[in-house]
Amino acid sequence: MGWWIGWLVGYLALVFAVGIYVGHKVKTSEQYLMGGFNLGFFPIMGTIFATFAGAAYVLGATGKGFQFGISWGFMTSPCAIFSLLGIFLFGAVIRRLKLYTLPDLFVRRFGKASGLIPALIIGIVYMAPTLAMQLVGIAALLQPIFGIPFAWGILIGIVVCTIFTLIGGLPSVAWTDAVQTLIIVAGLGTLLVVGVQYTGGWSQMFANVPHHFFTPRGNMPASQFINFAIIFGPFYMVWQTTWQRISAAKTEKVGMSACATGVVLCFIMGFAPMIVGIAATQFLPADTAPDLVYGTFMTKAFHPALGGFFMVALFAALVTGASSWMISGATNLSKDIYKGWIKPKASDKELLLYSRYSVLIIALIGVGVAFLIKDIITIYTYALSLSAVTLFFPVIAAMFWRRATKAGALTSIFGALIFAIAWNIAGKPFGLHEVIPGLAVSFVLMVIVSLLTSHSPEEEVSAYWIDRNKREPAP
Repeated sequence: MGWWIGWLVGYLALVFAVGIYVGHKVKTSEQYLMGGFNLGFFPIMGTIFATFAGAAYVLGATGKGFQFGISWGFMTSPCAIFSLLGIFLFGAVIRRLKLYTLPDLFVRRFGKASGLIPALIIGIVYMAPTLAMQLVGIAALLQPIFGIPFAWGILIGIVVCTIFTLIGGLPSVAWTDAVQTLIIVAGLGTLLVVGVQYTGGWSQMFANVPHHFFTPRGNMPASQFINFAIIFGPFYMVWQTTWQRISAAKTEKVGMSACATGVVLCFIMGFAPMIVGIAATQFLPADTAPDLVYGTFMTKAFHPALGGFFMVALFAALVTGASSWMISGATNLSKDIYKGWIKPKASDKELLLYSRYSVLIIALIGVGVAFLIKDIITIYTYALSLSAVTLFFPVIAAMFWRRATKAGALTSIFGALIFAIAWNIAGKPFGLHEVIPGLAVSFVLMVIVSLLTSHSPEEEVSAYWIDRNKREPAP
């Protein structure tokens, strides 16, 4: 037990030291929420990788590898593909507009009212549940190692993550993410190599594990494979976290190159936990809960002197993921809702204070969701799907279609959200996930209503991507 505690205490001391050192320089809301729009390559790359590498990436993928093999990596590969597409296609526009949040785009293009629902969807429907996902992961990690009850694990996780995020906002999160990226990559890489050798080496693993564990689709039904591929695709093209990091970078080039590097590194390393899950099939009971595979494998297979390092690698992934969701969701509540609707003339001091209050609000909601839902992938896919169906096509319209109107955007958002929820309640007819018909409804409503209505006076009638060269690069 001493080794486990020592590794954990040492890790916490390191990241809090980095966070405090960076955070003490934060004096304004712009610095707290966006790093003063002056973050460099290493912190931007690190925070992209570390945000991706959360509970679903490590715990969830290990469990999926244990169940299905490497097919989970191919099924979720649209995350990387669409992320890179969004970075290189929209990066210049994002940086030149200096967007704080995704709803910021809606407000500029379609007017103030169009930003409220996206802000609530991203801040509450997506960010809070994905924070809950990290808390469930922390509890699932602490339970087999320290014997801590699941509920207490969630509470410990939220206290650590909240204090960490309150210290210095995005600069603190980004720089500690960069440090934690090194820990995560080293931990997963070492666990992969040592774990496979522990189970007898690569040749024995290939000989003992069913062949379908190493095929792109595995033994998953084709409909499930297609559903997940679509779920994990379009959303990441308009993922607020990537947009914020591009905007927070010191230049367009730094933001785009750093984000792209983080995504590619994340995709490559993403197969490591799946292979660890495959290796674990050789000696863990088949009925082991998927979310407990990583922790159980780690505690059974390795001496605490080495296992403690693997624990810290996962703990780093979970904490940094949680902190990123908290600061991103807090930006929606403070910038989009508080300053946008409640108190438009709020001073910078007030906005900075409310930004920290917003971190606490997101934390409380996240804890509530964590106690209600214990399955990591369930939390992730549901939060992601509702966000995707409401945001994707309005963003595409803002970028490429001047004829898109405020009425079209609002109808598309509301209509797609209601339809997706109804589709889910109806039991997903024809086996289709709600993302597929939801996106179709969003597209149809955006086009038809926009063609039948006129632009409102508060709209900025522009196709931002087409008109991108008319704007000077942001300083």
